[in-house]
Amino acid sequence: MISRAFDEVGRGDLEALIANSVSERRDLEFKRDLPGETSDAIKEFLADVTSLANAQGGDLIFGIEEKGGVATALVGLTVASQDETLQRLENTLRDSIDPKLIGVKMEWIPLDEPIGAIIIRVPASLAAPHRVRYKKSGLFFGRNSRGKYEMDAQELRVAFTQSEQLPEKIRQLHADAVEAAGGRDMPFALNAEPAAVVSIIPLALFREARDLAITRENVQMPVDVSRGVDWLDTLEGVLMHTAVNEEGRVCSYALTHRDGRVDVAWTIGGALEIRGHEHQLVWPKRFEEGLLDAAGSAVARLRQHGLQGPWVVLVTVIGVLGYQLMISNDSSSKPAWRDRASMGALVVDQVDKATLQPLLKAFWLLFGQRRP
Repeated sequence: MISRAFDEVGRGDLEALIANSVSERRDLEFKRDLPGETSDAIKEFLADVTSLANAQGGDLIFGIEEKGGVATALVGLTVASQDETLQRLENTLRDSIDPKLIGVKMEWIPLDEPIGAIIIRVPASLAAPHRVRYKKSGLFFGRNSRGKYEMDAQELRVAFTQSEQLPEKIRQLHADAVEAAGGRDMPFALNAEPAAVVSIIPLALFREARDLAITRENVQMPVDVSRGVDWLDTLEGVLMHTAVNEEGRVCSYALTHRDGRVDVAWTIGGALEIRGHEHQLVWPKRFEEGLLDAAGSAVARLRQHGLQGPWVVLVTVIGVLGYQLMISNDSSSKPAWRDRASMGALVVDQVDKATLQPLLKAFWLLFGQRRP
């Protein structure tokens, strides 16, 4: 897969594949020509796409000539109608894959008029394994470094089991991150104040073992490092954190795991004296800006290591029982009536304020308020 957000892929990225003699791999395949309309050609196209979805996802690029699996020339495609060509491919995928494949993106990339190339980005799928359902074909395809292959009975049993277990595995990773914020298996704990814990996990995490070459220079930073930051190598990865106080606590940390995921935790409230009275308050700006910064920068960091979405973003708020949401200088919400609450889990291709809106809205509802 090209290590760039799909909407940003352009001609220069395709030319770089040729210049660098990039080889096909488990998440990248080149095709000189578009699939034809014969049964064999359509089955081949469907096999290519489902094999990517059943593995870790990847890019299928039409208009690149390869020799021995190595990209050698950007020959491009000439079509009568770009829109009709893309529509034909989309219809084929929609009508001939079971279960339906969600989240596939395809784009025409202009080259020298009138030619262009087509890139199809196939996400790793929560509903895998997918089978080709076309003219009595019902085959399942997997993928390895040599390309696609037909899955056997044992591989199918494993794939179906993993698909069923995937949501629970992801939830457990986040649950472990929440416990870590309290100090479990950690060299410190967060300050004893309301806090947020976010986990950013690529959907394909469990489909390929990874051991990222991470250092303190290329990992996630904590939220709000204005007071300085320290770091520690751990069994799991690299732990960046703010200063440890006399009680052995910090106000923020970020753990970049070598298997390709990130956990970030930071405090979002505390006691504040207003007109001679102490109030226990949570600051929405600290939560929202912290979440946007943590999730967005984590995805950027992981992409630098070659990982791509879809991304699972999970958020839990802890320690908020009895705290009020500070809405303005003159008003606050009623106290929260639970100490710990999950804001939910999102599966997104892009991480930004728009895609994270459900988490932001859930945070306000925790205090009985609708987000303005």
